[in-house]
Amino acid sequence: MTERQSDRYGPRLRHVLVEPFDNLRLLRSRALLALLGIAVGCASVVCLLNIGHNAANEVIRTFKGLGSNIMVASFNAPPGIRLPRGPATLDMHAATQALPGIQHIAPVIVSAMSARLDGRTVNASVVGTTSDLRNVLKLSVARGRFLSRYDRQSTYAVVGAKAFSELNRSGRPISVGDRIALDNYTFEIVGVLAEQGANPMIPVPLDEGILIPIEGMRRIVPAPEINTLIAVGRQTETLQNDAAALRDYLTPLARGRDVQVQVAQQLLDGLAQQNRTFSWLLLGLGIISLLIGGIGVMNVMLMSVAERRREIGVRMALGARPRDIATLFVLEAAMLAVAGALAGAAVGLAGSWLFAKLSGWAFSLSAPSLPLGIASSLGTGVFFGLHPALMAARLEPVRALRDD
Repeated sequence: MTERQSDRYGPRLRHVLVEPFDNLRLLRSRALLALLGIAVGCASVVCLLNIGHNAANEVIRTFKGLGSNIMVASFNAPPGIRLPRGPATLDMHAATQALPGIQHIAPVIVSAMSARLDGRTVNASVVGTTSDLRNVLKLSVARGRFLSRYDRQSTYAVVGAKAFSELNRSGRPISVGDRIALDNYTFEIVGVLAEQGANPMIPVPLDEGILIPIEGMRRIVPAPEINTLIAVGRQTETLQNDAAALRDYLTPLARGRDVQVQVAQQLLDGLAQQNRTFSWLLLGLGIISLLIGGIGVMNVMLMSVAERRREIGVRMALGARPRDIATLFVLEAAMLAVAGALAGAAVGLAGSWLFAKLSGWAFSLSAPSLPLGIASSLGTGVFFGLHPALMAARLEPVRALRDD
């Protein structure tokens, strides 16, 4: 036999690819269970990586509209200590003069109460603030106008988008110019905010709130106190110094309360680190699922080798080489892995898309999720199929033929 003929010895490529598929069809439910294990592992990797990716994008999208120069100051009273009433107003001119790094600053007082309009009553959060809040948070007005610096002593109100929808749910549709009752005082609606969306850093319920001049809070709240102060810095490079200066400025005005200043960029960096950790955790869970699926493939292949010992002996007696036997069983494991990986990738994509839609997120595909999920599934299936394949290849033909 020439060297060229020796290279051609063995089954043809078409036969090599078709026969493992036929053998897997004979396994039926056992092959299906092994395939299901690989599919679950691949789906876990693809789904969890996409969920982590979209969660990170959602955090960035939430802060993108505000920018990273936002600072939020809060006044926290030590537990168990009685303190004098906190400030109800803040001299904006004096604050901006003393803090040159601050571009805009807006105090906020939030109080929950019922609002009445034409016999309709809804629970709302009344937000006392100044006209600077629009510049700080870049608020959009859908109808009418926002509060101005000339409205300090006026009984004007701006209604949030969800509060506006709630008031419109029954009865006559409300419009700019209508009057709404808060406690025992009536306020004229001068504007309606566009929907702003929730922001984890801003403790102000803008969409559900009714905004009035901060001076007007004295009319409806017995002892109003500033809960939060929101500011925007001029430069990102000096933001940490500006935050420290803001804290130092507010401390004497806080009357014994602890002043804490959060910077948006710090929160973004922390959330990014948390998302990276979360993504690695999710990837670890997916790998564990893949390992379980791989063990299922190995068990199925070991059972197949045990049941087909006489077949393996016949093949070897008819001239099959050990590498032909090993290739046959490796290809069977690879086909299980391919089918499971493709099914799992489809299920993982569908699951992550559904999770994003139910969470109200904009879905985007994580670039490495599909290659990583499919490649890891294929690698796992082939790796766990090697041991049964090598066992089959090392069988002695005479002993294999004697087995029942």
